[in-house]
Amino acid sequence: MKKIFLLFSVIILISLSNYSSSSAQQTIDLNEAVNIAIKNNTNIANLEKSLDIQKLSTNSAKGNLYPDLSLNARWSRNNTYSDGTVTFQNGIPIEIPEQDTWINNFGVGVSSSVTLFDGFSNLSQIDLSEENESSVILQLDKQKYDLVFNINSVYFDILKKEKIVAANEENLNDSRLQLDRIKEFMDVGKVTMTDVYRQDVQVAQNELAVERSKNEYRKSKVDLLLAMNTDMNSEYTVSDRNIKTDLTTAELQGVLSRNSNTEVLLNKALANRYDYKLSEQEIKINQTQLEIDQKNLYYPVISAFGNYNLNASNINNILGSRAFNFGINIAYPIFQGFSLSNKMQSSEIQIKQKQDDIQLLKQQIRSEIKKSYIDLETQFKQIEILERNIVSAEQDKLLSDENYRVGLGTLLDAQTAATKLNTLIIDRINAYYDFLLAEKRLQYYIGDLK
Repeated sequence: MKKIFLLFSVIILISLSNYSSSSAQQTIDLNEAVNIAIKNNTNIANLEKSLDIQKLSTNSAKGNLYPDLSLNARWSRNNTYSDGTVTFQNGIPIEIPEQDTWINNFGVGVSSSVTLFDGFSNLSQIDLSEENESSVILQLDKQKYDLVFNINSVYFDILKKEKIVAANEENLNDSRLQLDRIKEFMDVGKVTMTDVYRQDVQVAQNELAVERSKNEYRKSKVDLLLAMNTDMNSEYTVSDRNIKTDLTTAELQGVLSRNSNTEVLLNKALANRYDYKLSEQEIKINQTQLEIDQKNLYYPVISAFGNYNLNASNINNILGSRAFNFGINIAYPIFQGFSLSNKMQSSEIQIKQKQDDIQLLKQQIRSEIKKSYIDLETQFKQIEILERNIVSAEQDKLLSDENYRVGLGTLLDAQTAATKLNTLIIDRINAYYDFLLAEKRLQYYIGDLK
């Protein structure tokens, strides 16, 4: 009975150990990585706070349309003191006694004022606040969009280096099998011990290549943790379940064909890109500010006011003395030291500057799209060439191995063919994922990155 209980305990402990080790490493796909990064990004959090502040400013601008109302209450106590003296009236002395008088003063009042007309500048102030609010929203969207591309870049780098590790491990296993075959050849007297030593060195070099590629893979995972702004000690694996990583040559050609018309891509970029929208929004903000400056310069400000006050020296008689007044004020700026006209001219200059900047941005977008397409095309051509080279290298490796087996070739020929094939495979992995990333970069530049 004790043995059975002990056996069950061991099984349970092993199960728990396997569960804890499997649950310690979570699997993250690209969408999850993007969501984590957006959630933890401090720049996005700050822009969200700025948006809340701007919404409050918009509410304040709307509140300026309504009359203000204020209530005030006051109390004061006055002391009047004079020494006693003697005055003469018609030669008759009159004695004035010492005076020490305290008087209280109580008051309560209500006042209100409202702007009746200012050239509709107050309405334009609301428009300006709403335009600024839209600008912050665009900044927030742009920050998220840039972060998505950054996560894509780091994530694809991890997938690429993971494939490189697998290729190096496969090459290492192949070299170990070759070492085992050489030892068998030596046992039957077909080769000398020298070939065993040479192949053992090759195995060691391949082991080093595996370790180096694993090191690069681990560092790329740290880069993703940094980009997500999460715990740097987290252990995780990545998944490519949402990424198609086995595109055929025809599908790669289709990607090129879809993106060959750069003018169409430019129009799409101008409609989608947040930096271009933000530049247009800045022009709208400056135009609204110009409208406000013009109204402040050319139109008077008409406002109404009203006051109601109660005053008394005794709080019990506060209703005994009342005063009510109301009226209208008209103010027109005749001369303000050119401050208003200078401000209006400054707004006009800023609009022209923003218009010039948006033209430069348009040229920059056109350049980015064209260069990205060239990169995409270059990666496709490189993949095509590498595919043909790999087919040739595979045949060279098979021939070199067979020649060495039958004694017609040397071990160096077999090792050279194996090394060349592994190098070409790694080059193809780099070219393939660089193509996928180049496609993502092009989508980023046209504002179509999902």
